[in-house]
Amino acid sequence: MPDGRSWIAMLPPQLSRQGDALTRLLGFAESTPAVSSLSVGCSLGRSAADEYSDVDAAVGVECPRGAAGAGRVREVESALVDLFRDDLVDALREESLTDAFFIRRLFAQLRDGVQLDLAIIAEGEVRRGDAAPDFVPLHRSGSPDRKDWKDSPAATFVSAEQVTTWAFRGWRALLDVDKHLRRGSAWEAHHRLHEAREQVWALWAAARGATYPQHGLSQVLDLGLDPTDLPRGVDASVAGLGLDDLRTAALACADALDDASRQAAAHCSATLPAGLAAWARRVLVPGSERP
Repeated sequence: MPDGRSWIAMLPPQLSRQGDALTRLLGFAESTPAVSSLSVGCSLGRSAADEYSDVDAAVGVECPRGAAGAGRVREVESALVDLFRDDLVDALREESLTDAFFIRRLFAQLRDGVQLDLAIIAEGEVRRGDAAPDFVPLHRSGSPDRKDWKDSPAATFVSAEQVTTWAFRGWRALLDVDKHLRRGSAWEAHHRLHEAREQVWALWAAARGATYPQHGLSQVLDLGLDPTDLPRGVDASVAGLGLDDLRTAALACADALDDASRQAAAHCSATLPAGLAAWARRVLVPGSERP
């Protein structure tokens, strides 16, 4: 594991504010017995960050998984808020709790412009290795309750079922575009068109073997692909609020969805919702009747 302070010191000058925040987080991790690890990821971990990038980090806590460790995780999260309190513009604190899994999420806007996006979680749930290839460990101590991630799916893995689901959601969204256009509800049609395009990007990321393909567009951009290597018609799938323009964009999005889903299906051996796709294409045609 690289020395955390040395790694931070190697950040380029334009990331000095992010580096300052990481230095404070690292000092907190080193001086807090309950904190067993600190890892930084996403654009910083991939060496793809710029001056606008937030600090995405996972804070591992020495405690049991799930509800049994919730109290300790909450204590660490509260201490992190206190650590940055004098520099906070505002913060959002959320949690997800089941008997088997617990996580606190802290988003903090700092006065120097840096945004913190922290996951505070039992050490046994901190993903490592191929399950989180863009996370760099800055601090780590022992834990008696650490999960072994060696056999976990890689962050690039997408199941055939997931591809089928994304494709189905895309066609369903386009059917809703048509429905709202027939009602004359441009804003609702615009919203669902955007949601259909999100499925296109997730499928395209899966087809291209991107890390965390469920995040769609951001992961496609991180691949550094040929800028002309895009789903067919996706550039024409953007529209304003004109009803005719929205329908034209929806038809273009259907082409993009078809292209992305077919390539993702080939990559993941998935079965596509061909019936729904054909139905959606038929009703999207201008002037067509809809049952």
